[in-house]
Amino acid sequence: MSSGYEPSCAGDMVGWIIGESTSSHSTILFSPGSIGSVMVGSHVVTYLDGRCVLGVVESIRSGVPLLSADVKDTHSVERLVRDDMEWILDRSRYHHGSVRWVSYVDSLVERGAVDSPKIPPQPANNVFLAGKEVLRRIFSPPGESWMEIGSVLGGGVRYKIDVNRLGRHLAILAVTGGGKSNTVCVLTRRMVSSLGATVVIFDRHGEYSDLGLGVERAKLWRPAAVNPVSLSFGELIQLMDLPGSASVQRRIIRWLWTGMMEAYRRRVLGARDVLERAVEVLETAVDKMISGEKTSSKNPLEDAMKKIVGIAPDYKAPTAKLDQFLGVLDKFNDLLEYYRFAINPDMPTDIESIVPPGKATIMDLSMLDDIAADAVVSHYLRRLLRGRINAVKGIQAGEIYRYPVLFVIEEAHILIPKDEHRLTKVWASRVAREGRKFGAGLVIVSQRPKRLDPDVLSQTNNKIILKIVEPQDIRYVQSASEELSEDLASILPSLNTGEALIMGSMTRIPAVVKIDKCETETGGADIDMVAEWRQLREGEEVDLGEYAL
Repeated sequence: MSSGYEPSCAGDMVGWIIGESTSSHSTILFSPGSIGSVMVGSHVVTYLDGRCVLGVVESIRSGVPLLSADVKDTHSVERLVRDDMEWILDRSRYHHGSVRWVSYVDSLVERGAVDSPKIPPQPANNVFLAGKEVLRRIFSPPGESWMEIGSVLGGGVRYKIDVNRLGRHLAILAVTGGGKSNTVCVLTRRMVSSLGATVVIFDRHGEYSDLGLGVERAKLWRPAAVNPVSLSFGELIQLMDLPGSASVQRRIIRWLWTGMMEAYRRRVLGARDVLERAVEVLETAVDKMISGEKTSSKNPLEDAMKKIVGIAPDYKAPTAKLDQFLGVLDKFNDLLEYYRFAINPDMPTDIESIVPPGKATIMDLSMLDDIAADAVVSHYLRRLLRGRINAVKGIQAGEIYRYPVLFVIEEAHILIPKDEHRLTKVWASRVAREGRKFGAGLVIVSQRPKRLDPDVLSQTNNKIILKIVEPQDIRYVQSASEELSEDLASILPSLNTGEALIMGSMTRIPAVVKIDKCETETGGADIDMVAEWRQLREGEEVDLGEYAL
């Protein structure tokens, strides 16, 4: 039985434990005056063996015994709700809540460690709102790595995350308009401004510019692109959309690209020349085949390479039919025509010039189709992860990236899909598996969680889950998160814009948080079509802003 002892960690009393209780869950009967001060996500305390135990309210339900779910007589209900009978309803109305007990408070406050109770709090124990000072010490601990991003909902306490734990990766999930872009903006601005972090945002829809950080703290690539001489063979094939069955054409492209890269390394060709010369070599080889002209090497491709470039790979060129050479020529021409935004010979080749340390680098992918976006994103994931591995292991032979980096992949369900091959998925999976050891963190952002690759999603130890409505999405997220209970998941559809359930190693315990409003505008706001049509009628020119070409 309750002794009336009020724990020092407590605020106002809100109710009592009733029914059967376990070490992890209890049912609370809330006192009539507590409704309004307690909500789903509130933190409450009770006592157990003289120690305070902290819990999270996962659900609240109300009822009136006289109006149970099996009532079918409408006349009875009408009589009960008359003015002179309302006191009966008020006296009999009850409010029950489900609480998940998380940890002894002293362990959280003193050591920052979760220490879950092993025996159940007793029925009839008083339950209190957690005191603000206790919540402050739990959710706003001191330390350089702890960064504010919002306020605990209903608690009046600022909320911090441990940025060091982002190395265990993060998923930001919500419906369209739920606050994902604002959350990315808050995280990026504060990490870069306060901690000098290096963040790369792969911006699928051009929703960000410099995040208000200015040129001193941000680098914007619009459109994002890759220097052709930095492309891997796999990325080149991806951009060409070459089918896996085209093995002969693949050998032709590999031989030709090997020769072009060797010519670039020897400074025979510049970055601006390699693609054009590759087309010229193919055209010359095709002309020789059509005309029947004899070649000194008995291979028209090898002859054309030596004639146009002056050097050729030191192994034999593949032989093929005319239509196979024509197919390769078409692929190179398509590459130059359709992916001129994705391949830019003026892009630097040094990775630290592209992604300067201590800044936010925004890669605007909005002008690229999914194939080109996949090639660009995978390219920089590959180079930066390898650069971090080389830096940590002290490998001098390859490219080195000296500082930890955080990748943010917007529209991750497109670039890291569940059932389709993507180069980005290959490298994002590797970052998810190995990045923690090498200072490479992954943030995936999506409004379609059920379309995300489950292997990558399950390796995001941290979650910021804003409003999600679709039941299949909620169940899919639950399957990838041990901390997301059925009751906690049930609150996701009712979250307001900017409110989020946050869990994982970057926070001490799960909490519902109101994310701060970012200091600069982000997100894909809807176009005011009516206003722009009015401008057309009135002869005014529509301002396209930074997107004007």
